[in-house]
Amino acid sequence: MHTFAIHYKIPYIRIKHLHLKNMKSLRGTKLFVWTIITWILVLMNPVLAINFVYTPALHEAQRHLAALRLVKAQNIIEHEMIVNRDNVANDYLLEYVEFYKIMIDQDKSRSDRFDMLKNKTIERIKKLPDNDASKLYLLGSLHFQGAFVKSLFDEYLSAAFEFRTAYQFLEQNEEKFPTYLTNKKDLGALMALIGTFPESYKWIMSAVGLNGDYEKGMNMLHNYITHSAREPLIEQQQADIFYALIQLNFGSDKQVAWQFYKEHSKDYTGNLMQNYVRAYIAGKCGLNDEAITILQLKPITADYEIVPYMNFLMGGYLLNKLDQDAAIWFKKYAAFNQGGASIKEAYQRLSWCALLQKDQAKFLVYNRLMGKSGKGMGSEEKLIKEDLKNGIYPDVQLIKTRLLFDGGYFQKAESLLNTINPITLQAKYQQIEYEYRSGRVAHELKNYVKAIKHYNNTIDYSKGIETYMSPNACLQLGLLYKSLHNNAIAKEYLNKVSDYKNYDYKSSVQQKAKAAYIQME
Repeated sequence: MHTFAIHYKIPYIRIKHLHLKNMKSLRGTKLFVWTIITWILVLMNPVLAINFVYTPALHEAQRHLAALRLVKAQNIIEHEMIVNRDNVANDYLLEYVEFYKIMIDQDKSRSDRFDMLKNKTIERIKKLPDNDASKLYLLGSLHFQGAFVKSLFDEYLSAAFEFRTAYQFLEQNEEKFPTYLTNKKDLGALMALIGTFPESYKWIMSAVGLNGDYEKGMNMLHNYITHSAREPLIEQQQADIFYALIQLNFGSDKQVAWQFYKEHSKDYTGNLMQNYVRAYIAGKCGLNDEAITILQLKPITADYEIVPYMNFLMGGYLLNKLDQDAAIWFKKYAAFNQGGASIKEAYQRLSWCALLQKDQAKFLVYNRLMGKSGKGMGSEEKLIKEDLKNGIYPDVQLIKTRLLFDGGYFQKAESLLNTINPITLQAKYQQIEYEYRSGRVAHELKNYVKAIKHYNNTIDYSKGIETYMSPNACLQLGLLYKSLHNNAIAKEYLNKVSDYKNYDYKSSVQQKAKAAYIQME
């Protein structure tokens, strides 16, 4: 980062005795004197050049920001803005605070404030000199954050334009300052993410002129992490999160993401951000008990932000163990986060808790609340609604199987499936789910012949029915054949994913299919 020090000296000015007779008029004398005074004032109070530098105070602010002690970070930054008003590092970190707040709260009412602060910070950063390597990076980073916020609230076209603007600034900076390390963090992450965008979003990508490269982006991001020991803390932490989450969602082995972040989050008992991300990744990797332990060890003093979604995670992990205490955590999440992105899913989980307790009346209450929450009705919700009209409730044994599978308890899930006679299942959707759950469990237990059979049954039984299970069965068959190095058949199934149009989790399934396909190229 460039620091622009201001050096000035007050010149010694001798004003000799002024003889009025040598002046044309008293007015001329006054003008001369005021001119001298004005120059002295200018020299004593120069206009400081806009600069970007992390002062010791701002390094301290970053430590609080990285741990999600946002109030402490903000207090330090706002004080720095008073004493170092021309340092745009203050503006950048203050905008970071707002970015974290909106991503944590998932509250759309904060988006106007976020946009206002982002745009104000951008205008300040534009005043940096063009020879400052941080200038274009900072502009790209802010638009990258803007893309995440737009995506959070499903504003995908706006997000695409933010991605494009970010990419343009970062790519331009890479050409102009190829040795500027920090730039490689966001450029690598952005390149990798764009490389996984599914075909259904291709029109948006074409419209805004974006082309990604998953492998190149991940290599660039990894290179940054390898050489980041002297980088600002906030950038190091974000790079670790980017790399771990992209590996988790699009890499060939989720355990790579877990092992990586496990090594990069050793302060998870004192750093709330590390605790949050570590617990999330552990849960996604089927390390359910580990995830619960991590959340139980999170720092809970008043200095730390309240992260509502961590209540949701704890509820989910307990429910995966079929623990009835799960309901308490979902209720906490719902009570304090009605506008949250996962409120519909929280009510869905509470409805399952009710079914596990054999309380159909309470199930219907939560099912109605789920219907009133979120953005419309998903394909699975529609199928269950049709079954309920016919007096058919979701099958409790299949729900338990799903939960045990999500928790990584594959042997228990298999034992439970063995107690189910698919012929006795009341609804067509339940028969499809039985085949799908059987395939998923067999896949994880490496019984590939059985898994292939049940995945194909899922595809066959679901013809004419909109459910995520059929395209995901295609995805899983593609991944299975890929692991067996049968790339031809793997690609065939991965291509089939794009044949399905309307179902839950569509973007996620298509992105994973595209990422897997790219890895075989």
